[in-house]
Amino acid sequence: MDSPAVPAAGGYCVVIPTYNNRKTVLDVVRKVRAIAECVIVVDDGCTDDTPELLKSEPVIYLRHKRNRGKGVALRTGFKKALELGYHHAVTIDSDGQHFPDEIPKLVEQSRASPDAVVIGVRDMSGEHVPGRSSFGRMFSNYWLKVATGIDVGDTQSGFRVYPLRHVTRVFCWSRRFTYECEVIIRLAWGGCPILNVPVKVYYPPKAERVSHFNPFWDNVRFSVLYLYANFSHLLIPLPHKRLVRREEPIWQGSVGASLKALWHRARKLAAIPEHLSEGGPIKRFRALMRYLVHEKNTPGELGLAVGIGAFWGCSPWMGFHWILALYSATRQHLNRIACIAATNISFGPLTAVIAFASIWLGKLMLGQPLLMPRTTNWRVLSTFAWNSLGAWVLGSIIIGLAASFATGLGTLYGVRALRRRKMKAGAESGPAPGPQSSTA
Repeated sequence: MDSPAVPAAGGYCVVIPTYNNRKTVLDVVRKVRAIAECVIVVDDGCTDDTPELLKSEPVIYLRHKRNRGKGVALRTGFKKALELGYHHAVTIDSDGQHFPDEIPKLVEQSRASPDAVVIGVRDMSGEHVPGRSSFGRMFSNYWLKVATGIDVGDTQSGFRVYPLRHVTRVFCWSRRFTYECEVIIRLAWGGCPILNVPVKVYYPPKAERVSHFNPFWDNVRFSVLYLYANFSHLLIPLPHKRLVRREEPIWQGSVGASLKALWHRARKLAAIPEHLSEGGPIKRFRALMRYLVHEKNTPGELGLAVGIGAFWGCSPWMGFHWILALYSATRQHLNRIACIAATNISFGPLTAVIAFASIWLGKLMLGQPLLMPRTTNWRVLSTFAWNSLGAWVLGSIIIGLAASFATGLGTLYGVRALRRRKMKAGAESGPAPGPQSSTA
């Protein structure tokens, strides 16, 4: 008998959670057994004849007394795999959607990057693919990127490879289908790379399809998960368990050295090319637009980054604009250079113009006297600004929102137009001529 493509000695096993998939589970288990030496099947409280079907199969069979959800079933399988000494677990659904002969392809990627989670990205262009599945994946992919800044090709794929030493250390609230999205978020926050591998997928005709996905309650759970993930991570700087060691650890042996290293790291992240800091605001904005055309971000993401930077640039917190922009761009996984460069909206003389306009607008809205000092004496001006801080903050919010809206939309449509022009110019010029061969 030929040795399996995924031997147990390699540290990889396969976990198959199942719940009332009697038509497909036996075939899936046998195909997986032909590929992997160790297979763990987790019966999540099946009420059909799944236990009888698998009774004579050479697998490790675990059973829940009642249905507890796919997330709990996966955690049960991970725990058992870790107890048996495995360091990675391949997960595959029991509904026959995935092709077990593609397991070695995912394992190969995992071996090249042991700390990574490898996800099999399904090709959803095939026959009988439900429209709601394609929309659900697109919706979930978008919000997971907002939470982590990572492009995950298929957040709802059950065909994955998990590093057990990491996945068993994270705590997840989710117990059902949402577990597979929440665990990716928490692993990404912990520093685990996320790798995408294209895989095939099979969807049977609608009449033959078995699904335990509840369109109402499971979508409610996904919405709650993403609300929690985004608000807890983006708006509140809560620390997260670090699973993979940083290349440059924050702790440098003492408080002073750590703060110094953190400051240098922030300055390095905030560094922008010199040509984006030269000239007046119009010249800087044009240079920024030319720079952004070549960035990988979408026009919408770049527009959002520029808009946030412009908002902070109009705020009263002079000297800290770049820090606020850096924090916002980092937490929201946006382009840092675009966000920080946009704070230069208050460059030079415009700083005073925006400050006085904000104070004037704030006083107007608060019904306060519109008295402005007619002097250049710094002491008088600083006292006036301090006494008018409330009006200044209120006015700067309104002006900042207007500037954010204008610069954000300008960047969105500007980058989009410049990229189209670049693509059109490339199409008209055609491919570069290759070397011509000559015959003697």
